[in-house]
Amino acid sequence: MHRIARNHIQYAHDKSHDPILSITSGAYVCLETYDARTGTIRTDEDLLDHPHPDGANPITGPIYVEDAEPGDSLQVHILDITLADQGFLAVKKGVGLLADRAQKYATKVISIADGMASFGNRVNFPIRPMVGTIGTAPAGDAVPTSHPGAHGGNMDNNEVRPGAKVHLPVAVDGALLALGDVHAAMGDGEVSMVGFEICAEVTVRVFLIKNRSVRRPWIESSTGCWVSTGDDPDPEVAMRMATEEMVDMVMHRKKLTFEEAYMLVTACGDLTICQACQPGSFPVTTRMTLNPRM
Repeated sequence: MHRIARNHIQYAHDKSHDPILSITSGAYVCLETYDARTGTIRTDEDLLDHPHPDGANPITGPIYVEDAEPGDSLQVHILDITLADQGFLAVKKGVGLLADRAQKYATKVISIADGMASFGNRVNFPIRPMVGTIGTAPAGDAVPTSHPGAHGGNMDNNEVRPGAKVHLPVAVDGALLALGDVHAAMGDGEVSMVGFEICAEVTVRVFLIKNRSVRRPWIESSTGCWVSTGDDPDPEVAMRMATEEMVDMVMHRKKLTFEEAYMLVTACGDLTICQACQPGSFPVTTRMTLNPRM
């Protein structure tokens, strides 16, 4: 088992970053991750009223996968997510889907015990660990870790959880895989722009799939479903993207015509918003889920 300490972080998916670790296909890696504010939020008095000097959503890595080259893809098995014993939720003034009502900054540090988060005032809720940001390096310009794209990145997709297999494109030699931004829980939509942010350890197994490219990230969920993805500042474009990816997947894998696949997806596919904190100014992320054993 390889391990990467959380001091090896970056704030962009970037082909110019030197790899921290080189692995072969099938290797197991445990990545220690920081929370979205690099461990600087420790009390309720620590507010998100100023940007972190280095950026948001630090990712641990990158990892160089030997023999990976453009035209290949990675299959990243999320085996386990071990959380720290506390994290935080927050509101940023003037930010989120209800920005007009968010009139002040607020932070709540939340502890975890026995799989439950203690919110306070006798309110508790179960944790749902997931990886918010995971991706490979794009061939072109660097992409900040706060943004999603064809490389993966900040998808904030609740299906990226233990048991899932995340398929990512390889755009540069070695792929340069990195991940971070773990949430102890995040509702679909992440409507305030802040999930239950927390430090963690993520254990993965990485496989190289030679000569099988993917246009965009897609996921085999922990329940065996196919999950396509989309992202764009325009919600309609993001929804269309995830739908088109799923229709094409069904056409190819089920050997159906477009019309047949379109019918099947409208009957059996579930289209969901993953993150919609500021539509129009920040990318909305989406997913389409379909059980191939329908």
